Amino acid sequence: MMVIEPKGINGFLAIIEHGNFALAAKMLGITTSALSIRVSTLERVVGDKLLIRSRPLALTETGEIIYHHAMKLRELEKSLKEKIEKIAS
Repeated sequence: MMVIEPKGINGFLAIIEHGNFALAAKMLGITTSALSIRVSTLERVVGDKLLIRSRPLALTETGEIIYHHAMKLRELEKSLKEKIEKIAS
């Protein structure tokens, strides 16, 4: 069974959004090496590389798939949070 940790997904998305590990790590408030470990762990769980670590950074085919699904998860999370806040207020 594949268990994908939210920290790995969030780190992966931050790298894509900021274009590199250093900016993404700064935004997340962690070290670059900690972010690299998160992504490596995610790649190990998925069983394939997600990023082509070159300049500019690029997504592998598997990375593209994970990215699109991760964006859907982010939207679901946002929608859930909004609905809960609406009920709670």
